[in-house]
Amino acid sequence: MSISLACHQVRVMPFASHPVAYHKGTEVARHERLIAKRGSRLELDHYLEALVHKPGAPAGATALEQARQAGMRPLRDPVAPGRDED
Repeated sequence: MSISLACHQVRVMPFASHPVAYHKGTEVARHERLIAKRGSRLELDHYLEALVHKPGAPAGATALEQARQAGMRPLRDPVAPGRDED
């Protein structure tokens, strides 16, 4: 979902296989449903717009750490404090 919708009301429809978010009647996000109870999945792509405005803020962000563990290394990856460069 776009960062431009922060602080705006969205309506989420919890369909069986995927939740869909709407803003003013327009679909703005659709994601695969998580199976695990209280599970979470953070996607680095969702943070890219915010990184443009605050590039140093997420050095220890969970999404970046999950991406690193999955073998991804985004351009301009701020290495978390205490983590050695690869």
